[in-house]
Order: sequence, then structure tokens, then C-alpha cells
Amino acid sequence: MIKINIRNGDYVLNTFLLVRKELLNEIDALSDKQLNMKPSEDKWSVSQVIRHLAFIDEAILRALRKAVQEESKRVTEKNLDSALDRTNKIKSRLPEPSTEFTNKEDLWKILNQARTPLLEYINEIIDGTVIEDKSMIHPVFGPISIKQMIESIGLHEKRHIEQIKEIKESILNC
Repeated sequence: MIKINIRNGDYVLNTFLLVRKELLNEIDALSDKQLNMKPSEDKWSVSQVIRHLAFIDEAILRALRKAVQEESKRVTEKNLDSALDRTNKIKSRLPEPSTEFTNKEDLWKILNQARTPLLEYINEIIDGTVIEDKSMIHPVFGPISIKQMIESIGLHEKRHIEQIKEIKESILNC
């Protein structure tokens, strides 16, 4: 389980960078064609997974900003490890990511444009907010602390890294 030491912003940044580096390593050797190839009609391409991750970063940033401003109460910490369980399929409530052909360089830009402001805001609130005392609603886990919401971002990305590995196995074995 990814644990973020919320008293140390550098550790948060390093955790996010390590997970993101793992993601980029998974897609680095793929061609633009492979990034956009769907293993089957009902499965996402790697490009769609990446678009989904960027959209999640943007959505979480909006939700975090709102949660920090609103009144909320302290909630009991939950075990978030089930976020990594790919046998438990979770249907995203978000719109299906675009299937528009996108090259690797543009996908990296999409990821960075979403992640950079999220990291900046997280580092800002870690220093100025008691994020264990504030809560928000997670779409799967229900009410969780802002601290745990931040932890869930890395877990969510790790879940999708496993999905990308599955996609790669499918498309590279065709």
C-alpha cells in the first residue's frame, strides 16, 4: 500500500513521481499505433487509460479544492488496498475516454498538464491544512479523509498500470 507521510510534502511528491515513472516505463517502448490499439471492442486502449488518468487528476483537483473549503468532519481511516485488486472490476462513472488517435508525446503532455497543478495543490494543502481532519466522498470507498484521498490517487494509478500490462500482453501477442 502506498503510504504518504502527509507531514512531508517531499515524500508526497516522490511517491507520485515514482508511480508516474512506473507508468511511463510501461508505455515507453510502445509505438503510437500500439498505444491506440484496443485489445477488443469492449476494452480500453493504453491511450484511453492514460486519458482516464489525466481526467481523474483533474476531477480530484476540483474535488480537493472544494473539500478543503467546506466544513467536514474527521472520519475513520479505511483500508484502501482493494483499489489494487483487478479481479474486482469497477465501472468508471466518468465518460468513456476518447478513442481519438494520439501520439505518445501528446499523451505525456496530457498527463503532465493534469498532474502538475494537482501536485502543486497537494503540496500547498499539506503545509496549510489538517487533512486528516477533513473528509470527502470517494466514489468507491465513500467518506474518507483528504489524506486518504491523496493516497488513493497513487493506488488508482497503480491499478491502471496493471491494466496497461494486461493490454500490452494482449496487443503484443496478436
